[in-house]
Amino acid sequence: MNNAETLQRAQKLAMEIRQKTGASRLAYHREFSNLLNGLHTVGVQVPRKLRQLENELCEEEAEAQFDNMPV
Repeated sequence: MNNAETLQRAQKLAMEIRQKTGASRLAYHREFSNLLNGLHTVGVQVPRKLRQLENELCEEEAEAQFDNMPV
């Protein structure tokens, strides 16, 4: 997959993620993160909206880990 195809796949996946809620969003996190990391590694500038979504997913994942901690 070339850079343009990878970016297009990341944008399509971002649309899918935005349509999901809760834990179903997190199911896509690893794949989405891998796509963005691959783009960044080869020097492609990742659009801000995609980076913001990645940050949201990271925060949601961290919060989900704390939701299951006993008090």
